[in-house]
Amino acid sequence: MALPLIPESILRRIWQEQRFSHGHLATADGRAVTILSPGTPNDDAGPDFLDARIRVGSTTYRGDVELHVSAQEWLAHKHDRDPHYNGVILHVVLSAEPLSPPARTQSKRIIPLLVLHPFLDERTREAWSTLDKERAQRGPIPCRDLNDGVSARVILGWLETLGLERIELKLRRYEERLKQLVDHACGTVREPFPRYYGNPADIPPPRKEYTRKDFLNKELWEQLLYEGIMEALGYAKNQKPFLHLAQSMPLAVLRRFPLNDTVTMMALLFGAASLLPAASAVHEPESRVYLAALKRRWRTLRPAVAGNVLHEGDWLFFRLRPQNFPTARLAAFCFLLPRLFGNDAFRSLMTMMKDGTLGAKERRARLHALFSFTPDAFWQAHYHFTSRKKPDARTGSFGIALGADRINDILINTIVPFMLLYARLFREAGLTRNVHRLLVALPPLQDNAVSDIIRRDLLKQKAALRHALHHQGAMQVYRFYCTALRCADCAVGQRTSLGAPPREGGKD
Repeated sequence: MALPLIPESILRRIWQEQRFSHGHLATADGRAVTILSPGTPNDDAGPDFLDARIRVGSTTYRGDVELHVSAQEWLAHKHDRDPHYNGVILHVVLSAEPLSPPARTQSKRIIPLLVLHPFLDERTREAWSTLDKERAQRGPIPCRDLNDGVSARVILGWLETLGLERIELKLRRYEERLKQLVDHACGTVREPFPRYYGNPADIPPPRKEYTRKDFLNKELWEQLLYEGIMEALGYAKNQKPFLHLAQSMPLAVLRRFPLNDTVTMMALLFGAASLLPAASAVHEPESRVYLAALKRRWRTLRPAVAGNVLHEGDWLFFRLRPQNFPTARLAAFCFLLPRLFGNDAFRSLMTMMKDGTLGAKERRARLHALFSFTPDAFWQAHYHFTSRKKPDARTGSFGIALGADRINDILINTIVPFMLLYARLFREAGLTRNVHRLLVALPPLQDNAVSDIIRRDLLKQKAALRHALHHQGAMQVYRFYCTALRCADCAVGQRTSLGAPPREGGKD
């Protein structure tokens, strides 16, 4: 059979939809293969499919699947040196040379090899040959050709409502985490879901009712804010490891040392994150000296730190701008620590947010100043430890300082829901008003594919996304209404034939 000329992008689709014969499926060394689950597609760095279940011989494995056109690409792509691929349980290729060495993970484990081309037929190539030309653009919203008559006032009002709805979801997640922190401080174990059956006597009592007194501990609020800011610094790709790091290296541990001792803060956080590379990977003299100092400090501190450390494979650098590397953002946070959590910093933040004499723009300016800092000479010229970067042609610096857009992102996704939760639990109406005014004083966040669609298909030329609340609403309407086809529940859809109730009676 002629080998089909299938690019890797099409090979991924074939695997995802299992478009091949499963009869007599076997590895290159003759072991029977049964695919119980092909896994979840991964569009980021790391293996192509995650959390698959594959039976090889008599053993069932659960892990990741990596696809290549040829077996040699495993080594060519240096997956054997990348810890992100340590969880691969099956290497699926279109072809393999008879003497190809087996794929091994960084941990030296041999991975079973499945050569797919014997299980494809000519129709497969014909059926899939055009798919590589498909564009990954999102389609128009359902009411694009029907909403011309809906006024800008209605659309913008609906976006503001949904913007608050989106923030409410974040607020509730913060509230749940705050209660966990309260229970942990009290030594209480909480069960997230009542999944007990059988003898009613074995069912634990309902969750406790919380009062304002439970939330008076300032340190719990500071830990919640610490986790929220760390998570925000992770952006979309590294939010989970940043949050995990904040929970495994809590603020109380950092406070055993002066927060303005940047070397100690970096040793603790970079060490717990497993982001201090081996000396052999660093060739620049300045980086070797800087790294050696952090490693010495981490070796001294590690025995006193009880939290779990992350694995280097938890972090993603692939397809990130250098400014957004987790090393750059973690270093930035180390410089921010004394500004955000030093002596009286939390009280000063709350006082500024509650101050009724401040206008929204002045409050926004003060918040931006709070997140502004000057990095040391090393981090003005580096985004990571392995090499030095050339100065930016426009600014003359490659510093890790946060830009205005990134600070606005932290304000809208962390500070706003955090402050609204505080205001709700302590019934601070003035604080709630100040936060709402701040929301409409913040500019829209950076454009993305979703906001572009809402501008094109909903706002058209009628109006613009004027502030952050509109932008949050754009995300919410697209995700929970447009793509879910909830036109009848949408204030815009209700004014079109999509959301109108069916007429009763009459003739067809």
